[in-house]
Amino acid sequence: MSTIPVALQADFAACQALASTHYENFSVLSMFIPRALRPHFAAIYAYCRGVDDIGDEFEGDRLKALDEWAHQLTLCYTGTPETPEFRALQHTIRQFDLPRQPFDDLIEANRRDQHQSTYDTWEDLLDYCRYSANPVGRMVLGLFGYQDEYRQTLSDCTCTALQIANHLQDISRDVVRGRYYVPIEDLERFGSSLAEYRTGVITEAIRACIRHEVERTWELFRRGADLEPTVPKRLRMQLRLYRYGGEAVLRALEQQNYDSLSHRPVVSTGKKVRIACKTLFKP
Repeated sequence: MSTIPVALQADFAACQALASTHYENFSVLSMFIPRALRPHFAAIYAYCRGVDDIGDEFEGDRLKALDEWAHQLTLCYTGTPETPEFRALQHTIRQFDLPRQPFDDLIEANRRDQHQSTYDTWEDLLDYCRYSANPVGRMVLGLFGYQDEYRQTLSDCTCTALQIANHLQDISRDVVRGRYYVPIEDLERFGSSLAEYRTGVITEAIRACIRHEVERTWELFRRGADLEPTVPKRLRMQLRLYRYGGEAVLRALEQQNYDSLSHRPVVSTGKKVRIACKTLFKP
């Protein structure tokens, strides 16, 4: 793979700085990513982080800002982008022949967030994840040269599982923000309601509903794990790290009896180290 052009090195450095200052359950730029690919991972991360920040935190007209984000994306494919993160992204897109659709889908997810705060059914939530989570996995596969439907579908399972695990972990935060990612149909099935859920007080009905969502998410992780044997070792280890991290969130939820309304479950630093070691030494 060619090195980053001198004219773009500062742009990629800005993306890498952004990736290193945001801490998710696990670092985006882990040691398992081949060194030559790390700048491109950072460029994709900067794009994803940027569009999510607009959708969640921008204080002005978010829809207008998302339109401008989409315009810069268009310039990646048809012209000359105007900002460092998009100049870096354009090089990555061209280097790996990445299709536009996943990038557009992330913008669509954040547009939805501006007018939708509830999901009636599990299928509705999965459809949201199709836009908000699955594109990221498809971008990552693209960096390794995989754009076939089989691997992408398995990746979708893992990405959706990671997104839902994150939603379940952040229930207490999302309720305060007025976002509700537990399907209303499921709340009612277990004897609760959206109105009760909005109070932020755990009940046995809500606990049973969260447990149901955790069990569904475990199944998605199990299905997505079939992707790992089909890719090279370094990518397999990275995918496994993400999966183990998401599964650790589910275990943390189980350990506090499915109550993420009263207390946000966390994965301790010690557990993260053990997960990294497990990832490193598993064949």
